[in-house]
Amino acid sequence: MFALRTIAAAVIAVGCAAAAGRSCEIVIADFEAKSYGPWIAEGDALGSGPAAGTLEHQQPVAGYQGAGLVNTYRGGDGATGTLTSPELVIERDYIAMLIGGGSDLERVGVELVIGGKTVRRATGANDELLDWASWDVREFRGQPARIRIYDRATGGWGHINVDHLVQTDQPRKPLYRMPPMDLAEYRRSADYYREPHRPRYHFTPEVNWTNDPNGLVYYDGEYHLFYQHNPLENVWGHMSWGHAVSGDMLHWRHLPVALHEEDGVMIFSGSCVVDEHNTSGLGQGGAPPLAAVYTGHREGNQSQCLAFSNDRGRTWTKYAGNPVLDLGLAEFRDPKVFWHADSRKWIMVVALAAEKRIQLYGSPDLKQWSLLSEFGPAGARNKPNWECPDLFELPVEGQPGRTRWVLVVGMGDGAVAGGSGGEYFIGEFDGKRFACDDPPERVRWLDYGRDFYAAVSWSDIPAEDGRRILLGWMNNWQSSQTPTYPWRGAMSLPRVLTLREGPSRMELVQRPIKELVGLRGEHYSRRSVALAGDAADAIGADFPATELEIVAEFELGDADEVGLIVREGDGEATAVGYDASAGRAYVDRRRSGNVSFASSFAGRHAAPLTPRDGRVRLHVFVDRLSVELFAGDGEATITDLVFPAESSRNWRVFSRGGAAKLVALDAWRLSPVWGEPEP
Repeated sequence: MFALRTIAAAVIAVGCAAAAGRSCEIVIADFEAKSYGPWIAEGDALGSGPAAGTLEHQQPVAGYQGAGLVNTYRGGDGATGTLTSPELVIERDYIAMLIGGGSDLERVGVELVIGGKTVRRATGANDELLDWASWDVREFRGQPARIRIYDRATGGWGHINVDHLVQTDQPRKPLYRMPPMDLAEYRRSADYYREPHRPRYHFTPEVNWTNDPNGLVYYDGEYHLFYQHNPLENVWGHMSWGHAVSGDMLHWRHLPVALHEEDGVMIFSGSCVVDEHNTSGLGQGGAPPLAAVYTGHREGNQSQCLAFSNDRGRTWTKYAGNPVLDLGLAEFRDPKVFWHADSRKWIMVVALAAEKRIQLYGSPDLKQWSLLSEFGPAGARNKPNWECPDLFELPVEGQPGRTRWVLVVGMGDGAVAGGSGGEYFIGEFDGKRFACDDPPERVRWLDYGRDFYAAVSWSDIPAEDGRRILLGWMNNWQSSQTPTYPWRGAMSLPRVLTLREGPSRMELVQRPIKELVGLRGEHYSRRSVALAGDAADAIGADFPATELEIVAEFELGDADEVGLIVREGDGEATAVGYDASAGRAYVDRRRSGNVSFASSFAGRHAAPLTPRDGRVRLHVFVDRLSVELFAGDGEATITDLVFPAESSRNWRVFSRGGAAKLVALDAWRLSPVWGEPEP
């Protein structure tokens, strides 16, 4: 219920402890009702009531409490208006609020008005993430006042986000904007890559924020990983391309930021290719250049741009003729480019994000692009957008010479487990258009967990290797402010993709890369063990680990559920199992550790899985902040973050509701890929 509360109306205590000499906090407004109640809205920026999170065409909004907030992006940055509270009496030492959005204090923000004069102001940080700000109002105690949320801006970042205004006797400290970590200092510290939730064999940046993988390309013996990166803070913003290289997609070497935000243009997602025949004319010295095609984001406009490197990706030059493709649109992003040999041209797949359409363009030289066709809308109906498309050809298992094309697309919300995720389509591509095999309403989910997004594949992997390898951002926009520092964001394990003809339709198969075998250390195995109903077996009790690979095959018998409990200890546990009655594999992280940092984080996420001859196979990778399940022979995957205590190291098997059999189990402790920082 919407709240405007004083002592005379209602007092809500948050951690109130009179014995400790502290007064209860007074909630001024929580913006949880459908209307603004007694607050007065003027102009066209506010609408008739609080917003339910992110608005149309807006970047993801996070950090607010509950379901509603004040968000003046209604109608975009061009809308203006004010929202003014009824009169209240200042009865505490501080007024605190969650605030985000634009940073122009003169034009967007929140102000405290006493006696007709503005005495305090607060504003955002050019970021959709809301964080705490506090006013010291001790000098005004006992005086009547009003709070006014104002939006007088019409240009970029011309909006403000506000939630949960309270009177308090203690200032609220920012939750997310931790002090930036100096990289050189961090590399000298004893904590380098040893923080409690730091993954030991997944990619993470050394410091600060990361999201989408970008520019995945293989060149001259190296796998390149570029990624959306904020070089300044561990929250989204100042988007640039971070960069790392590896010989096996596991042991990564960090390189300097490849493409920086510059002249008000952020570097959004995109792709890299080897311009083998120097069609762009940008190569020097006889070796083919690396070319990056990316979205240049300026507030109100997204266009496709080109950059190139002639030194194996160590330094990059932005093309002087940028942008190479500009439709004058605010949501036109994430180009994936590849060479199509049959039609002898470059193909770009790129998202008209808000329209949920994919456009396909062709080019002879990476500079001049012509529209070929469009695809969509199709698939999931309740998504707000399409992002990060990829299009590639895959072999069909067991049918030599047969291939089909797969289009992978991300969505910022509305995925199968809630929040962001991905879907895919199978069909044919003739060099101009992608024709899907399925009717438009059929949905194929890429992953059934909550933390696999913006997945794209590596380009230019040698033909003798022949694999199509996919990588995703292991996070979700609904719960992206994960409790990690000095970094935030991780990548999934790389996955090899193929197609398989199922009983009723073609399906995508995902398997972990073979290079992971090289991380296997101490081995633990069991064979042919009877599992009593409603019993937890002691298997695994003498083999605790925080970095673990488990391959377990169960014969279901008459059990309702079978599976594994991992990262268990002191009331914490994550279940990875199979529910026979529902016919679904699942990951249950409701008791996995810290689940309180985001209201949508706790949950049980399930994927359809058909047993084979009464048996199910669970292939599980456990790291310090993640559980990844490859169920069956890779026909279903579930990727979930978890944040248990470092002491939660135990694991075991279980059966429920009947007797089952553990046919075979193999487990390995996995070696870390991160060691001392490189000089």
